Amino acid sequence: MAYQTVAQPFAPSSIWNTPIGSNAQFQSASGAQTASIQHQAGVNTWIGQDAVPIYQAKSTDPLATWSYDSRATNADWTFGNTSSMNGTFQMRTPTDVQFKTADGWAIIVSEDGQHYIETWLGSKTGGNSYHANYVVENTLTGDGIANVPGAHEGIRAAGMSLMGGVVQKADLDAGHIDHAVAMAISTTQAGSAKSPYVWPATAADGFSGSYSGTIPIGSLFAIPKDVDLNAIGIKTAEGMALAKAYQNYGGYVTDTSGPNTMQLAYLESGVSQSQADNLFKDMGAIRAHLEMVTNNTASTPAGGGDHAVTPPVTTAPPATSPIVTAPTTPAAPATGGTAQPTVSLGSGSDQLLLKISQDAYRGDAQYTISVDGKQIGGVQTAKSLHSAGQSDLISVRGDWGQGNHDVAVKFLNDAWGGTDATDRNLYVDSATYAGQNVQGAHLTLADAGTKHFTFHDYLV
Repeated sequence: MAYQTVAQPFAPSSIWNTPIGSNAQFQSASGAQTASIQHQAGVNTWIGQDAVPIYQAKSTDPLATWSYDSRATNADWTFGNTSSMNGTFQMRTPTDVQFKTADGWAIIVSEDGQHYIETWLGSKTGGNSYHANYVVENTLTGDGIANVPGAHEGIRAAGMSLMGGVVQKADLDAGHIDHAVAMAISTTQAGSAKSPYVWPATAADGFSGSYSGTIPIGSLFAIPKDVDLNAIGIKTAEGMALAKAYQNYGGYVTDTSGPNTMQLAYLESGVSQSQADNLFKDMGAIRAHLEMVTNNTASTPAGGGDHAVTPPVTTAPPATSPIVTAPTTPAAPATGGTAQPTVSLGSGSDQLLLKISQDAYRGDAQYTISVDGKQIGGVQTAKSLHSAGQSDLISVRGDWGQGNHDVAVKFLNDAWGGTDATDRNLYVDSATYAGQNVQGAHLTLADAGTKHFTFHDYLV
């Protein structure tokens, strides 16, 4: 997938692109926060339909004049005006811009495709002029969150960017949502009033003193991996896509939505009515299985551990109502508590992860990796010992098309001293692609030479 684009905003290490970790700890269903999310009385479940319009400016769009009452003081501001209060700037703006929800939301991406502004209480004030009570400039190459308590990288109460976690039309068209989801809770769920937010949030509503619940803004909720999504009553492909997003990436509490409403997702403007209707059909089943991740911190994002998207244990859905969804796309490892690749080879939007180990003897095992006959990177040297149960994590990147692809691992420097203890060998312990274990990728290279396995790319 192409990170740092409108279709996949922010860096791979952003919380929005970090899958739930293998060390994630889930609160029990009887825990106060999980119970509140699943079934607090008087709180309705909702989908924020037609909530976030995203516009891409072009060089041919008119240069519009914007005014604002205040703006964020993050480092991404490029419009020159140093005033954070009652300022103006100019930006090429599509003439069809509309502001959505009662909060006047809109996102306009500049013609460079990297910078964008987001508005709170935005409005059109003239033929080629606009105003926002609050405006933030941000970049698609950043992480979509602020780093200092009290700071803002966006207009959300949590200090997070409005771009983060939006369910886009392209997500639903593709049948998979490969990022975390932005959610909002009621003010009767949010709290406490004295400690209203936790990382990755850096702020809360200005009226957080009236929060009456126990869920801090910034909290992460997810569906545990051992929940069989085919057995919880999901009826539509769109619902399954959202359920899988909550299971693979989770949802962050970014805002509040009044005293009696919980928003399970915010949809990009342009999502079809039928797609939205299907999400409404399945939102109750999804909500009923969300649990709080209790160890989501800056040092253990999404719970820490291995952040590969792995398929959950499932049973086959009933033959009378199959749900067809596109395969999950791969997520690059993130920083913090994430398992980081020992070596990164090649470049591109697709990633193959290999775990490699060795039996060392009079030096380490050396090897090369090729995909479809093309060597990627130079000669590699194994470091982890197979006998210790450890592996080097090797990231191999490229832009591979749909279909089967051949991977060749060539062992270069076999050595043998006459016994098993004096034998240099190379092992491919496993491989994953698109969040799936690659069958046939468990290889033992006891002699110099090449062994192969095949992975399949489902995405064009």
